Amino acid sequence: MLEVDKILQLKEEFILYKLEVGNGMYRLFNIENGDSFKLNETSYYMLSLFDENRSIGEIKRCIIEKYPDIESNSVLIDFEKLIMSMKKQNIFKERR
Repeated sequence: MLEVDKILQLKEEFILYKLEVGNGMYRLFNIENGDSFKLNETSYYMLSLFDENRSIGEIKRCIIEKYPDIESNSVLIDFEKLIMSMKKQNIFKERR
């Protein structure tokens, strides 16, 4: 279970990129080593919420509001999987 009061943000070497072509292309780039991660629109949105001001709990609320037609449990499971995957890749830094 995720700690809802924890604040995570992308490390400085990572940037999100959105190319408005067709259905859209979404990427997370490591500007130091050139690694690139292909994202879907939902993952891109979720990662864009990891700024220095929002806790995990606040981000969860934003996601539920953005996707009201999807069962909240389903979208939150995807959110937790995304966080765990990004933590394994050492993409986040913890603020609190």
